[in-house]
Amino acid sequence: MGEMTLKLKRALTQKLAKKIHNFLFLGKIVTERVVDQEKQSLLFYEDEDHIRFYVECLSPIPSKLKASFSTQDVLFVGTTANKNNESKIKPLIKSKKKDDIIDGLKKIFDSKLVMFRLEYANEVVTADLVEFFDGKRDTSYHLLPVIELRGEGKREEVENRLIKGSLPIHLPKYFNDFDQPEFVFYENRLYGNLFLKSMMNDISYLEKQNEVTFQDYDEDELKKSFIHLNHLIYFIPEKQWEELCKNFKKECKELIYTQDFTEKQAFPVEWSNDTENAFIERFYQNCLQQGLLYEKKDIINFHICCKFQALTILGGVSGTGKSQLARIYGETLGLEFGKELLFVPISPSYREHYDLLGYLNPTTGIYIDSETGLTKLLIEAEQFPHRMYMVIFDEMNLSQIEHWFSKFLSILEMPQDKRVITLFHDHNVVINQYYKPKVRIGNNIIFVGTVNFDETSSEFSLRLLDRVNIISLRSTSFINYAEKMNNENIYETVPQIYINAENYSNWTKKTLSASELTSDELKFFDEFNKIVEHSLSERIISPRMIKDLSNYLANIPTLPSHIQFERKEAIDLFVKQRVLTKVRGLFANLEELIGTGEGNEQEGLLNMVMKSNLGRSISDFEYSIKELKKKRKQLEIDGYVN
Repeated sequence: MGEMTLKLKRALTQKLAKKIHNFLFLGKIVTERVVDQEKQSLLFYEDEDHIRFYVECLSPIPSKLKASFSTQDVLFVGTTANKNNESKIKPLIKSKKKDDIIDGLKKIFDSKLVMFRLEYANEVVTADLVEFFDGKRDTSYHLLPVIELRGEGKREEVENRLIKGSLPIHLPKYFNDFDQPEFVFYENRLYGNLFLKSMMNDISYLEKQNEVTFQDYDEDELKKSFIHLNHLIYFIPEKQWEELCKNFKKECKELIYTQDFTEKQAFPVEWSNDTENAFIERFYQNCLQQGLLYEKKDIINFHICCKFQALTILGGVSGTGKSQLARIYGETLGLEFGKELLFVPISPSYREHYDLLGYLNPTTGIYIDSETGLTKLLIEAEQFPHRMYMVIFDEMNLSQIEHWFSKFLSILEMPQDKRVITLFHDHNVVINQYYKPKVRIGNNIIFVGTVNFDETSSEFSLRLLDRVNIISLRSTSFINYAEKMNNENIYETVPQIYINAENYSNWTKKTLSASELTSDELKFFDEFNKIVEHSLSERIISPRMIKDLSNYLANIPTLPSHIQFERKEAIDLFVKQRVLTKVRGLFANLEELIGTGEGNEQEGLLNMVMKSNLGRSISDFEYSIKELKKKRKQLEIDGYVN
C-alpha cells in the first residue's frame, strides 16, 4: 500500500506552499475500499509503530491546489508518525493488540467527520488532523466565513465597510485561494450578494459592488447546528445550505448606509458643537498642505455656494488649481476620488445630455452608459441618501454648456420632490435592469464645474449666468503662503472629519424669496436694475438672483471672530460673481455703465451707484469695483466685454 501517497503532477508555487497549512477542510477517514471486487483495507500499521489512514475531503478545495493533483478522486494520506496526528489518535486507542487497535479505530473513524489541514513537503501533500466531529458523512459541505473586526468594533462599522468599500473586512479563516464566498457572517447577520476583491494579505477583502444584502440569523443557531472552528468558519451540509440560500433569497433586505460619522471619530471637545467650522478649517489646511495659495474668504465663499447652489462654477486662467480645490473639498468631506467623488473631464464633442448620461438602445434593450460614470453615481446616490457625493465637471466650457447641460440644470433648479431625471421612457424594455427609467437627484450630491477664461472656451449664455455663481479665485501672495507653512503644527489643530448627508444638510438653510434682505438692500438692487435697464434695455438682476442672494446670506457660517465673514463682504462677492458676470456687450452699450479712460473722465453709472450713500450703507463693494475696473480695461482694448 506504500505507493498511495498523494503525488503531485506539478510542484506547488512557493506562495501556495507557504500558506497551504492555513487552509481548513472537513472530511471523513475512509477505512476500506473495493478495488476489482476485492476489499482493500485503508487503515493499517505502515511499520512497527505507526498507523496509516486516508482522508476524503467533503468541503471545497481551492482550484489552484486541485489542479496540482494527478487524479481527481483524491484521498489524502496521514500517519501517526506525524506527532500531531499521534496526539489526536492516541486517546482513541483502548487496546494493546495491533489487530484490536485497528478494529477499534475503524469503528470510530467510520462514524466520525474530521477537520484537517494539509502539510506539504518533498512534493507530497499529507493530512494533519485538527479535530473529530459527529455529523453527516454522505454529503458535501459549504463554507461560511465569519468576519473578524480588528480592534474595537460594532456591526455598524462592518456594515459601513461592506457598503462603502473603502476599508477592508477580514476573514481570518478564509483565504483568497478559495472561491469568492457566497455569504459572510457577523454578529447575528448573514451578508450576501457580495463582490469581494482580495487585498494584499490573502484574508482581507474590499467590497466593490455596493449592492450587499443581509438577513438576520441567530448565531446560537449556527453554533448549535454546524461544525465550526472558534466561530470563525462554519461547515454547512449541502441540504441545509440549499435551504439557507432559498430562505436568504426570499427574506434578504438591501444594506443601507446609516453611519453617523461623528461616532466613527469622536470630535475633540472644542469642535463637538461646531462641525461646520471644523470642516472649513480642515478644508483650508488641506488646501495649504497641497500647495494651493487661496485666501480663506474665497474658500468660505466656495463652501457657501456649494451648500445651496444647484451648480457652482470655479473660473480663472489655466493653472490656478480650480479642479484641485474642488477635489480637496470633496476629499475633506470624506469622499473617495473615483467613487463618491466623480471627476468628469468635458470633451469639446459633447452636444447632448446623452453624452453625459448614456442612452437606451431601443433595438437591443441595452442601456449604453456614458464613459463619464455619472449615471452610475446618480443611481448610487439615490440608493444611499445618507452618503454625500460630488461631481466635478472639469473645463465645462470646452463645449457649449447649454447643449449638454441644460436639461440637467433645469431639473436641479426644481423643488426637491420634482428633481427627477429621465434616462428613458417607462414603456421601454431594458435588459440591464440596474438602469431604471427615472433617477431622483437628492440633496446629497454637490455639483461643481471649472471653466478656463481663454480663447479655447465657449461664452456663457445669459440663461446660465442667471442660474450659477461663477467664482474667480484669487491666490494669496507667495510670502504669505510661506509664512503659513512655517507655522508649526498647522495640520494637527483640527481633526479629520467625516461628513454624512445629514450633517451637511444641517449646515444648509433654505430661505423664501427675499426673506434675508433688508429694505435698503432691496432698494439698492432696484436702483441697480433701473440703471442697467436704461443702458442695456433689460434688467440683469432677476427675482431668482435675489432669492439666491437671500440663500447665500442665510448660509454664511458662524465663524470665530478673527475670520468673520461679514455680511457686507458677502453682498460684494455675490454682486461680483453673480451680477457683474451679466454685464457684457459692445462699447456703445457699456460705455455709460462702466465708464471709460484711466483718468476716469467718465466714471460709469454702476460705480456711482455702488459709491452712493445707499450703496455704501450695504457694502463697500471693494471686489465689485475692482471687477468693473477690469471690464473697463477690456472694453478699451477690445471694444467689447464678455
